[in-house]
Amino acid sequence: MKFLGITPVHEFDGKFVKREDLACWASLEYPSGSKVRQYLDMAHRAVQREGFPPCLVPCSANSAMQIYVAATAKQLNTKGIIYVPGRKVRSDATKYAIKLGSEVNEIRKDAVDPALKGPGHLSVVKKAARQRAIDLKQYVEWDRKAAIKDTMEQCINIPLGIKRIIVPTGSGLTAAGILAAFALRPDQQNWPEIVVVATSPMASEKQIRALAFKLSNSMFMPPIQFIGPSTPYDVPMVMSLPDGTPLDPFYAAKAWQYMEDGYLLWPPGLRPVISMPEICQKEFKDWKGPQ
Repeated sequence: MKFLGITPVHEFDGKFVKREDLACWASLEYPSGSKVRQYLDMAHRAVQREGFPPCLVPCSANSAMQIYVAATAKQLNTKGIIYVPGRKVRSDATKYAIKLGSEVNEIRKDAVDPALKGPGHLSVVKKAARQRAIDLKQYVEWDRKAAIKDTMEQCINIPLGIKRIIVPTGSGLTAAGILAAFALRPDQQNWPEIVVVATSPMASEKQIRALAFKLSNSMFMPPIQFIGPSTPYDVPMVMSLPDGTPLDPFYAAKAWQYMEDGYLLWPPGLRPVISMPEICQKEFKDWKGPQ
């Protein structure tokens, strides 16, 4: 497994990329990225005498979290439990989770099991997962505070002189970590502007600032520009870095359009090509992984 510590910053003709997409890179069959690093750490902190407890997550049908959880469970030889909205055609992300052996619970109106019956709204999915967590008692729980602290630590090698940091975000945790890290730096004249590109309606500028304040306890933060979703989250975009590395079609790919000279892109992770939508699988079928 590569890139276990601070991930590098690469420059492509004046544009910079914080290579969080390479964090915990293992192979083409598994995801990589900050969430993988963070979730593996949470799993090791939750380990019991008899082994790792189950990995549990509720998420949307195309969310990468089900990929991260399924891959973590597979690598740790424990059970992966995933709750998603039921769809007529399963997403490639959900198919990947099933292929890796995770228990996938699809919430749908016509479900026979009363515990899975209901509209496929994310709030209903989360409620079902919460009940499962109560029943399990022990499971690997996603620690938001730990995830933000992990992102803060990764800011240590951001080069001076970066004008803007482009952050694709879903829940806003990565953006909050970057904000908090720079709020604690004394050299305010070297603060970059943080441009948060929301790829889903989950995060808001107010929520991101509140999370950053909890970790930094500082009201003085870099300037932030919040760009709301320009396309529906479920609509993928095919894009790659100049070195050929695919960008996550639901996150980083949608943020690359805002990049200019002197800017830095912060891609949070990379799902396996085999778990991407078919259009991406065809485009990146010859990619052999980072060189």
